[in-house]
Amino acid sequence: MPARRKTQKLQSIPKLSPNAVVAYHNNVYLLYSLKTGKLKDVRIDESRDGIRFNPEEVGKKENALTTRKTSEKSDLVDIRIASIDSNFYMTYKSQKDGKSHFFGSVSSDLRHWKGAAELSQINETGVVVSQFKYKNKYVMYYGDSIIRCAYSTDLKRWEKAGGTVLEPHRDFFGVSPLKVGNAFVTNDGIVLLYYVHVAGKVHNKYSLFLALLDREDPTKIVKRYNTPLWETTRELMDKGVYPLGVVSLGAKLISYWLGRDGVAYAVSHILSKKQVQKVPEVSAGLLKKLKDNPILKPISDHFWESRATFNPAALYEKGKVHIVYRAIGDHDISVLGYASSSDGRNIDERHPEPIFVPKSHLGAHTPYVQQAPSLSSYTSGGGGYGGCEDPRLTKIGDKIYMTYVAYDGHSPPRVALTSIKADDFFNHNWDWEKPVLISPPNVVDKNAVIFPDKINGKYVIMHRIFPNILIDYVDSLDFNGSTFLKGEHKIRPRLGKWDSRKVGAGAPPIKTDEGWLLIYHAVGDNDSAKYKMGAMLLDTKDPTKVLYRSKRPILEPTESYENEGYKAGVAYPCGAVKKDDELLVYYGGADMVTCVASAKLSTFLSQLKSSDEAEVYPLNSHVAIN
Repeated sequence: MPARRKTQKLQSIPKLSPNAVVAYHNNVYLLYSLKTGKLKDVRIDESRDGIRFNPEEVGKKENALTTRKTSEKSDLVDIRIASIDSNFYMTYKSQKDGKSHFFGSVSSDLRHWKGAAELSQINETGVVVSQFKYKNKYVMYYGDSIIRCAYSTDLKRWEKAGGTVLEPHRDFFGVSPLKVGNAFVTNDGIVLLYYVHVAGKVHNKYSLFLALLDREDPTKIVKRYNTPLWETTRELMDKGVYPLGVVSLGAKLISYWLGRDGVAYAVSHILSKKQVQKVPEVSAGLLKKLKDNPILKPISDHFWESRATFNPAALYEKGKVHIVYRAIGDHDISVLGYASSSDGRNIDERHPEPIFVPKSHLGAHTPYVQQAPSLSSYTSGGGGYGGCEDPRLTKIGDKIYMTYVAYDGHSPPRVALTSIKADDFFNHNWDWEKPVLISPPNVVDKNAVIFPDKINGKYVIMHRIFPNILIDYVDSLDFNGSTFLKGEHKIRPRLGKWDSRKVGAGAPPIKTDEGWLLIYHAVGDNDSAKYKMGAMLLDTKDPTKVLYRSKRPILEPTESYENEGYKAGVAYPCGAVKKDDELLVYYGGADMVTCVASAKLSTFLSQLKSSDEAEVYPLNSHVAIN
């Protein structure tokens, strides 16, 4: 059941004559006009919490919106804005020749709008589902009385789906018309927010309702809540408020209401944990987090894993998911532990001792030496003494190769490689080959993954030197300690995107019919405190070529187990497996626990392929971090 009224917080926004709102990258953007409702007079302001907008900046911003095919004298009403890939799509009504007409327009920055086209097929208030396609088509919900659905391949020509999605609201007041508010995709389905309007002789009453629709059939209702999220109070009815818009910001919803006097009001709809499961944040992405996360936690009476158990490698073989995870205990040294699961979610077995410990020259001191912890800036996830960090596993032939970060507590972390016979691994005979450093000295190099197949007769290794993913082709995996990865090709962060600051390979790529699927982690300049996940499809024969890349995160750190630990805001993948048609991604939460998220692989790939082609640039020289 949606949140009850007592959980709401109401706060007025400065008098800005607002026109529309949209949430994007954890901010709320308010489009407003200083004098009139004319589009040419519209300005933009932003808020991190969706409530506090800065009135001192009003009138100081030179960013008037521009469009075509609209009358400068026409007031725009019922504006709805959706984020589509890296752009925005605005729908609105405008009066022309004494009649109301419905338009759509596109912008890359919320300031300059172009390609305004009249959508005569619809001609009612409508909103496109943000960051979502159904069978390679955009989805729009529209209606001023009943709500229907329409599809489009180009955002210009819309084809109406048959039937009605939501009928008018019926209660003891009679039949009340509906109007769409917003729509966005979540792990549980498509969340559709809509208004119910009860017209009275003196006052108009509005209520905000929620329905959950099927991602596999956007016309099918999964759940329609009969209790409103919020209803206008008598005080606000006296002010003549009507709906301005509603957004999803994190795990809460914020609705906006505009009064006759031009003052807008924001209502923060706080949802309980049970309700949040039904209404997750808009950034929930393509992966569904396990309800019972985390699957591995520290064990207080195991001295070697008493503080943290995180950043897990994963390998699916012999009907089990084998998990090798980074552990930190009382001695503040990173070692590696082992667990396994037959269903990929519930741990069936957990080894009582570490299965791999650092060597003196490859990652810290011997495990039981007491020394002062390092104050080095390279320390990550605790473990001030260093150790072996963030493993990745790849099976090639009868061997399992493991890459990890070797850190001695003070020097720049480097990539190390070891291997073990597959039979020994599965029989828990932890007879690892002597590790060897494969990245150059005096350079911070991490996140190394090995492709499970040779490509064009060579092994392929990805690794990361800030801020790029680097790609190397090598003839052999038998490194001698004096030859190192060079970084022959690179995949860069994307300027202005969610992954604009740095990117790193997460799990070893999975081979699919569509290409190599790479799960990666990234940090963006707009949200630099958080590690989020993305996905790429790489060309099967040339993995330096990116075919598709997620336009938004596939998973973000929003849960308590991703924010309460050694580092808040971290969802850090190190393992991913294909189990039948299921994709299971294993990641560390808050540098403390091990978690898992899943998706139907075929659906995941279909969603990922709706992204545009990305570019990969060759790396001409080896660049070290300063």
